[in-house]
Amino acid sequence: MSKFLFQLLGQKGPLPVELEYNLATVEDAKRQARTALAEIARDGLPEEPLNMLAVEVFDHERRPIVELRLLLEEIPKQET
Repeated sequence: MSKFLFQLLGQKGPLPVELEYNLATVEDAKRQARTALAEIARDGLPEEPLNMLAVEVFDHERRPIVELRLLLEEIPKQET
C-alpha cells in the first residue's frame, strides 16, 4: 500500500481539507479521486469565478500525480 494525498478545490477555492488514503496503485488513487470529485459535486455544481471543481492527487512525498477537474461551461446559443 502507498500513501496518497488529495487536495480539494471547491466552488470557492481550495478547501482547508487534505485527504489521505492508503491505496495499492495509482489507478486506485485515480478511482478514489473520481469518487471524491463526485461527492464534492453533490454539494453543488461549480460556480463563478472558476466554474470548476478539482481533486489533485499527490504521492507520499507530495509530488503531484494527477488532477481531475469537473468544469461547468455555459454556451450561449442566441444573441441577447
